[in-house]
Amino acid sequence: MVSWLRRKSEGAQPSAATTNGSAPWRGGDLSAEPMPVAVGRQGRKTVPGVLLSAGAAQVRVRADELRRFAGGKLDIVESVGDGPLAFLARASAAAPDSLAAEQTRDLPADSVVLLPASPTSPPITVLTGDVLAGFSRWAQGLTG
Repeated sequence: MVSWLRRKSEGAQPSAATTNGSAPWRGGDLSAEPMPVAVGRQGRKTVPGVLLSAGAAQVRVRADELRRFAGGKLDIVESVGDGPLAFLARASAAAPDSLAAEQTRDLPADSVVLLPASPTSPPITVLTGDVLAGFSRWAQGLTG
């Protein structure tokens, strides 16, 4: 008989997820620091990630998703882990009748915003111009 459930070994450890060679980034009021993030149902697995900080807000995202976002392959990145739910998004990605559109309606369409999940809260930070370009270059260079 075949067992369909994977047995956990007693010595199982989370993977040593890193973003090797990636230095922290800072621009405007946002800082980004490479660090492993917990994923999965119980957060037992770690993958390369980034801690985004702006003011008192700290949000963790997956490094691979952030790279795809910076490369224009994703329009929205959702936070992971046990921190607050937030979204890094292009302002132009908000559907006209969505709550996100309410939060981004006065922003330039080419800006990137870090939005809290609360529809009554303003964006945590807004990236535009040279700051956005620098962040995008940094994110595309993430390794791991």
